[in-house]
Amino acid sequence: MALIALVACCDTKYHELCFAKQKILESGNQVLVIDIATGPDIRFKADITRETVLEIGGPTWEQVHNMAKSDAISAMTESISATMDKLYAEKKMDGVLGMGGLQNTVVCSAAFCRLPYGFPKMICSTIASGYRYFDTVVGDKDIAVMPSIVDFAGMNPINEVTLSNAIGALIGMVQYGGHLIDMRGEKYIATTLMGITNDTVVRAADLLADRGFKTISFHSTGIGGRVMERLIEDHAISAVMDLTLHEMTAEYLGNIGYSRGAQNRLCAAAKVGIPALICPGGIDFACLSREDFLPDEEERGYVWHNKDLTHTRMHEHEILNITQTIVDRLNRSTGKTEVILPMGGLRTMSGPGEFFHKPETIRKMKEIFECGLKPEIIFKAVDLNFCDPEFADICADEMIKLLS
Repeated sequence: MALIALVACCDTKYHELCFAKQKILESGNQVLVIDIATGPDIRFKADITRETVLEIGGPTWEQVHNMAKSDAISAMTESISATMDKLYAEKKMDGVLGMGGLQNTVVCSAAFCRLPYGFPKMICSTIASGYRYFDTVVGDKDIAVMPSIVDFAGMNPINEVTLSNAIGALIGMVQYGGHLIDMRGEKYIATTLMGITNDTVVRAADLLADRGFKTISFHSTGIGGRVMERLIEDHAISAVMDLTLHEMTAEYLGNIGYSRGAQNRLCAAAKVGIPALICPGGIDFACLSREDFLPDEEERGYVWHNKDLTHTRMHEHEILNITQTIVDRLNRSTGKTEVILPMGGLRTMSGPGEFFHKPETIRKMKEIFECGLKPEIIFKAVDLNFCDPEFADICADEMIKLLS
């Protein structure tokens, strides 16, 4: 029998709370209702009242009651986050479900992001659809999200189904999943890849695996690089083979495009001091939707990656500026670091005569690396294309040397 924490506003979600609580009890599990309401009238009696939640976080209800709504929501967000920390530390919940509209989603997501990877967490939300960028909700954590389809304003056949499915999914996670990530005692090499660098990185990772090394791959489209940087800071990663720095193009352009969100790439490994093999794979293009098109899109040139996204060429000066940023960040490194540069191209479609073939730009990149990297950092330029199998073999060999 598991204990499911149910987080909602007990002033406006009476019918939904009654329904959800009954569904969880019918499944043979227990319920812990937690109130995060900031309104005046409480219709549903919570197991952990909003007053208790606020006490855990610091302020009193009397203080919050007199705040402007935005300030009250901020205070409740901090308090429910502290409450989640406390309940998890005391092992008083096995999974958590938030349900409601914008306020509930914002408050719950901030709190659930505090919980570790692997802990079952679900939000059934009215805003989980439409043209919304959902990174602000799930962040870089494994929060499952179920669109409610209709608003929570009393029960009806539609939200009965969606809420039932959300509850069923969460209970399934608790019963059949719910295993926290434990990498203690193991050494993992982080790798970065995306479609345009995939085959080379996978080949290199396979070669490392053949020699007894374990790897974890991160998709370099915004969230992947960000999660990797966090895990490095948390000392869950022992080394990094960072061959796809494409996310730095989105950062350079002002955090726009499909790969936005991974700020400060390369900084965690430099700070922690783990062995790092670096290649500027994929810094020669931006991944953009029509809404993100740059003013000089046609001048730059682009190819359609799929029906929604383009691969848009970066100008030479932009690529060189990003290269200088790579140098500046790597020069802070406290551990073994190596940069490897494939002179024949940085991605697929970068060979002679192909759309992203920029040999002169790569030669200038080489000069920046040679002149700018501090002496302790190894730099190697190889007369291969990123996609050549031989380049993957070299990367695996160089990574092993850094680990020795």
